[in-house]
Amino acid sequence: MRRALLALLLFTTALSAQSDQPSRDELSKWIDDMRAAIRREDWSEASRISIRINAALLMRTRSTSTPILELQHLQVIAGSDPIRRNPFLARLAKAAFNAGDYPRAVGYAGEALDAAKHGVFWWTGDAIHQGNIVLGRLALQKNDVEEAKRALLAAGKTPGSSSLNSTGPNMQLAKDLLDRGEFATVIQYLQECGNFWEGNRGKLAEWIVLLKAGLKPDFGPNLNY
Repeated sequence: MRRALLALLLFTTALSAQSDQPSRDELSKWIDDMRAAIRREDWSEASRISIRINAALLMRTRSTSTPILELQHLQVIAGSDPIRRNPFLARLAKAAFNAGDYPRAVGYAGEALDAAKHGVFWWTGDAIHQGNIVLGRLALQKNDVEEAKRALLAAGKTPGSSSLNSTGPNMQLAKDLLDRGEFATVIQYLQECGNFWEGNRGKLAEWIVLLKAGLKPDFGPNLNY
């Protein structure tokens, strides 16, 4: 916990000048509130505040830091305790892949999928989705198209999460498979995603229509979610 606090304090100092982010005073108050929760051993509240601070910082660091720095930051924040670590595994797997650290990407993705087997928590859907997306992209690097297709469909079977339900699925692996002509698999994936992405505002239907016509949709920001 002390390591996580130190990392958060360092990032607060570096990012406090950004006007579109919480001010330095706001971040300091959140950190003080988290310390107070720790002192009274209110771990649920401490975790909630920690996640709030981390999310605010990562929104900015995604555009200002290198993939390696983001991975290192997540590693410090996640720590080794499973209760604290499990919610970060999906992002760790994705960050490791983006940083080109493929052995760690495999490890984190496998860890995320294993953790998701032990109950349904708020992070379970993201672990299943991102863990399979990362493993599928790694499979394509080895030209194992069948394994990549299996992983994509497994990613679509996620129960969803607050983020997936609002922003929708990651479409990078789907795009990579489309580039290899695997239209039927991507259509099936999108149909699976309809079970959790109810607020897609017609995007899923539009994408499926285009794919059935042999066209590749513009997935926009969903390539990075």
